[in-house]
Amino acid sequence: MATTRKQYTPKFKAKVVLEGYFLLRALPQAPEVTAFRPEWFPFGSTTIETLGERRGEFMGVKMAITTCLNHVLRRFGAEIVPTHVLYEWQRVPVNMISCFNNYTLPDDAARYLKPDNPKLIELQQRYRAFDSDVTTPFVWTDRHVRPEDITYFRGDNAWVWQLRGKNANVQAYAVSVYYLKSIDHLGLLDKLVEDNSFGNSTFTIAGRQVSRDLLDSIAEIYFLDRHLGVASRAGFRVLDVGAGYGRLAHRMVSALPGIERFFCTDAVAVSTFVSDYYLRFRGLEKAFVIPLDEIDNTLRDHSVDLAINIHSFSECRIEAIEWWARLLSKHRVKNLMIAPNGEGERLERLLTNDGHDFLPLLERYGYRTVLREPQFIDPVVQEYGLLPTWYHLLELR
Repeated sequence: MATTRKQYTPKFKAKVVLEGYFLLRALPQAPEVTAFRPEWFPFGSTTIETLGERRGEFMGVKMAITTCLNHVLRRFGAEIVPTHVLYEWQRVPVNMISCFNNYTLPDDAARYLKPDNPKLIELQQRYRAFDSDVTTPFVWTDRHVRPEDITYFRGDNAWVWQLRGKNANVQAYAVSVYYLKSIDHLGLLDKLVEDNSFGNSTFTIAGRQVSRDLLDSIAEIYFLDRHLGVASRAGFRVLDVGAGYGRLAHRMVSALPGIERFFCTDAVAVSTFVSDYYLRFRGLEKAFVIPLDEIDNTLRDHSVDLAINIHSFSECRIEAIEWWARLLSKHRVKNLMIAPNGEGERLERLLTNDGHDFLPLLERYGYRTVLREPQFIDPVVQEYGLLPTWYHLLELR
């Protein structure tokens, strides 16, 4: 870009990548920033060329331009940093789209896990005919899951984010592994093994293969054991509302011999379809996938001690949350564990993605908060660990 002594007012679009490079592209129309404003710079209305003339004062043209640009970029939540202060994983642009590891699938998976599978189509028809209060999507629209996500359902996608955001990197995984190892009196890191099946993203840390599926599940089991003693209870029955592909059922049934039955249900037909396949693939005789239109009768015939909702109510409409609260209260499900979406202080409240507080709704149906605590009790791990949340335990009064 040529510079002159005249005040230059370019239209531009800026992009910062984690390698520390700053890309400046002149565009005919760029609504993000339409002009440099004098008040943006600590140098008054100094132009870039003038900065060059004052390079001694500002320790060189490069530093002066970097300082000048950072003053602008910070207004847009970005800044230029030298690559030598970054770790290798920080130099890779943060992934915010679905991805998966294209490993070999079981023989029947590619043929079965397809959008045109007759069983999936039947479930979709049944769900469309069911109560619209619970099935009308807020987040999980038809476009929320891609065809390849059905086949590689354990990849980084709508079911489980694994590589997205500042707390989804190898350092965050390592911090979480060593924290969980320090509290692992049940030996879950040894008992629960991990693999790359169905597109799962894994890291090798402390001599073992780990994933978010595994680490989140272990953290959730220890929360439930601290407060409900699930590891030492016999005949324990669980309902997972919004069970996704069934990861927690797989882990809890594998880890806790006292689990008598673990029911998985979901208001999203494709989740019911995928979890049914996955739990059969894992050979879990105590785990059962219940279609949405059968859950009321199932709870009538089989009482449960605990309902779990992990990152699901936050993605629901208020009407859907009320539908579930009414159902759980009707069947006298005593305990309810919820992990909301969000970051920071938002996680200490029960909020939907668009900011609605749904705790008063749950209280209307008799549920009261017993306790809430961060996923990682150590505040440093909670700050830097793997995509941390808060756990809320409620009880039916």
